[in-house]
Amino acid sequence: MSRIVLLGTGCPSPSHLRYGPSSLIEYKDEKILIDAGSGVTQRLSQAGVKPSEIDAVFITHLHSDHIVDLYQLFISSWHTGRSKSFKVYGPKGIKSFFQKTLYAFDEELSLRKNWERRTNNSGLDCEIVELNFGDIVENDKLSIKAFEVDHFPVEPAFGYSIFTGSEKIIFSGDTRYSQNLINEAEKAEYLIHEVFVGLDFDPKRMTEETVKNVEDYHTRPEEVAKLAQLAEVKLLILNHFVPPVFDESKLKETIAEFYKGDIFVGEDLMEFKLL
Repeated sequence: MSRIVLLGTGCPSPSHLRYGPSSLIEYKDEKILIDAGSGVTQRLSQAGVKPSEIDAVFITHLHSDHIVDLYQLFISSWHTGRSKSFKVYGPKGIKSFFQKTLYAFDEELSLRKNWERRTNNSGLDCEIVELNFGDIVENDKLSIKAFEVDHFPVEPAFGYSIFTGSEKIIFSGDTRYSQNLINEAEKAEYLIHEVFVGLDFDPKRMTEETVKNVEDYHTRPEEVAKLAQLAEVKLLILNHFVPPVFDESKLKETIAEFYKGDIFVGEDLMEFKLL
């Protein structure tokens, strides 16, 4: 089976409809994740994939909603039979983050290991690789390139270009409108792009500056559409919605004003078949 599965299409605001950002790329027998947001292991279960089957995780940036369930994925992969190293690729800082997370759980994990006496401990080994812009990770099935996007003040922030034998899949990560992303996405079969739909001001939990600044480092619907049109992508998949609940028909209409290709408003567990 070769497919893209949107495991979680939400944002930091909790939603039972849209879990935290994470996507599965399954190509032949290779399975990788882009990000590990809240609920990733539950969504994997719904998609029929065990955490132990994941070959590698690629993190776009170190905002909490993209990494909060990385440890859950790690420990669940061992619980479901992982016997090889847990492999994570990401921007500078991911190694320190995961080492600190392991330290926080050290006593709990040691007790679990000593008491549960599982068949192996090798599945608790980790390989955390920090990437630079332009770095490529590849094997005989997939080639994955980390490229720069603009999510300042979060630096570095990655998008990922994933190449199968015949298709190019682009994940925007979190970003403003980005010329570099347009260049990377040129004529891609799939562009999976975040979108800032809009926030209603609520004085109990935000300031006027909150709304301005959150919007400032994401991409508005008309910008996503123009970017996809300029890049001449074949299929635009909207993802990582801020906020998680919105008028989906209106959003699609706005996008269609500027982008003439196929448009999908992403939902958790939505699948797209790969060649």
